[in-house]
Amino acid sequence: MSAQHIAGLPVEEILLAALAAATPMIALIGWEIRDRVKRVRRRLSRHRDLPDRVRDASPEVP
Repeated sequence: MSAQHIAGLPVEEILLAALAAATPMIALIGWEIRDRVKRVRRRLSRHRDLPDRVRDASPEVP
């Protein structure tokens, strides 16, 4: 970054603009991760709420 300062580029302003441009994408990624975690938690809780499956009710064949 010191080379960019030497070249006369305002590094702080460039970084701020890049962060401002990336913020919507960062938010979308965060929302997607949160939604996926919620879906996994729902599946796990739904799986726990189901009664244990009854083993095969048909008689065993030797």
